[in-house]
Amino acid sequence: MAKVASVGSRSVPFAAEIAALGVVFGDIGTSPLYAFKQGLLAVGGPAVTDADVLGLLSLITWAIILSITIKYVSLVLRADNDGEGGILALVTLLDLHRSASGRRLWLLVAGLVGAAMLIGDGVLTPAISVLSAIEGLEVIAPALDHWIVAVTVLVILLVFFSQRAGTDRIGALYGPVMLVWFASLGALGVYGIVQAPQVLWAFDPRHGLMLIADHAWLAGAVLGATFLAITGGEALYADLGHFGRPVITRAWLFVAMPALLLNYYGQGANVLVNREAIRNPFYDLSPDTFDLPLLILAAAATVIASQAIITGVFSLAKQAIELGYLPPMRIGYTSEHNDQHIYIGRLNWIMMLACTAIVVSFGSSDRLASAYGIAVAMAMVATTILFVAYVRRSWNWPLPALIGLAGGLAVVDVSFAAANLTKLHDGGWLPVAIASIVLVIMVSWRRGLEGLGIQQRRFTEPLDDFITRGKPPACAVSPRTAIFLSRGSAVTPVALGRLSDLLNIQFSKAVIVSVWIASRPRVAVDERVRVTALDPVHVRVDVRFGYMQQIDVPSVLGPALYAQGIDPDEAVYVIGHERIIPPEDIRGVRDVLAHVFAFLARNAERSVDRFGLPRPRTIEIGYPVRL
Repeated sequence: MAKVASVGSRSVPFAAEIAALGVVFGDIGTSPLYAFKQGLLAVGGPAVTDADVLGLLSLITWAIILSITIKYVSLVLRADNDGEGGILALVTLLDLHRSASGRRLWLLVAGLVGAAMLIGDGVLTPAISVLSAIEGLEVIAPALDHWIVAVTVLVILLVFFSQRAGTDRIGALYGPVMLVWFASLGALGVYGIVQAPQVLWAFDPRHGLMLIADHAWLAGAVLGATFLAITGGEALYADLGHFGRPVITRAWLFVAMPALLLNYYGQGANVLVNREAIRNPFYDLSPDTFDLPLLILAAAATVIASQAIITGVFSLAKQAIELGYLPPMRIGYTSEHNDQHIYIGRLNWIMMLACTAIVVSFGSSDRLASAYGIAVAMAMVATTILFVAYVRRSWNWPLPALIGLAGGLAVVDVSFAAANLTKLHDGGWLPVAIASIVLVIMVSWRRGLEGLGIQQRRFTEPLDDFITRGKPPACAVSPRTAIFLSRGSAVTPVALGRLSDLLNIQFSKAVIVSVWIASRPRVAVDERVRVTALDPVHVRVDVRFGYMQQIDVPSVLGPALYAQGIDPDEAVYVIGHERIIPPEDIRGVRDVLAHVFAFLARNAERSVDRFGLPRPRTIEIGYPVRL
């Protein structure tokens, strides 16, 4: 699949960079709506001094430079899996999903925790982004402030309801809108800086260090609020496959980062001049004439940011499904040209209900800010752990350099994670609870699949032994060709064995198909199918897909079967469907996980839908499996 970068670069100069602004930088680009305000409240609200303002700006500046520019743009973006990024890309690069034990098991745990945290963050980001934008009504039209929650809920509902249609048509507008947004951020920043040029002294990191020293008892709260300015950093890595490292780097260095820093400094300058601006430093920075247009633009920017976050969660969930860490869910493809534009209906509605409930429960971005950030902070720590392991394995750095890298990244990430952990009692438990539920689902599904494989091997036999036995006496032979789906190419599919042993039925041709998900995001067409003729009747076919590709077994299988003299349009598909029976008594954690797996299996997408099998020619044979 061609990347957006290659398409854009051939048509309009910098088109890919503009598109990246809408997809990659939506989250971090809307942080000025609330990050600086929360930092001021953490320091002391109306009682802040000029030194406090400069110190807070200094912390935000160096958080952006160290965490985003150096860590992600300069280093982590280089760790791609065949062009794809994201925390699960690191898991596959390290082959942790295949088998993990000892130290590798802990690396896998870090990866799964990070992925679960990012999914949990996907619920909170639309809530705080849209809510903080609509709160501009407090400044523009104070008499309407009681409508803030209602309007926010309406906008969020529209965002989630529009997911089914996809963004292929209107997505072209996202980049230009976000370009206008970043230009507005920069212009407002310059407008504010002109009023108090001394604010530029905040670039000196000593101001940030002095702020922490002077307010040591508030260090956790201050760093936690500072972190809100970089919460969208993980998206730079997650969206690597959409645009590539050069495009993301240029869009960050020449558009997003300058605009963000200018706006934060402009807000700080405005507060230096007018302490009343602390109530909402972003909207107070704007001249009154531009308040309403700015509110509309901010709402549009947060909708785009929410759209990008939701799509990112869908993409992350798809990777987890194909790698065997989430149950199969029906995935819709909303674009004819880009197989990364997907829609997962079940996940969409769950996120919508959770996001709406959060907005109604918390009611303001100030209260929600206490819950926000902890999930991304933990995910960033997980990314650092896996990235250092990847550097050690693949880049062959000398040990002193590796220790320096690990130590430098850890100082920043662990400091922010520790600061955010202080929010646990004040709403921070919410994203942790959401991530914990996702993690339990991941572990239950993975362990359940492993247990299912063990149980299946107990009542089936190696495929070679089945073929060697030949036809039973008086066996009925169907003239049709049957295609059996198998979990492993070396074992007899349960459906094939049961038809032969219980009903004494075989087929004139039996094709045993095993679908494998590769450790890379895409598998080329000429590498997808391997055919092995076992005897005149039985044919084994191994089909491989990348974990980011749409799985359509019939379309890939057709040419291979024609080459074997088999008409795939006349063949019937026979698949086994397990009815999971969990343990009757719950005696420990394993039994709880088994019950969770049984529930997930009952509600998972069936193979006939997941693999694109033709329903009129598909037979499902159910059988019980006790864990």
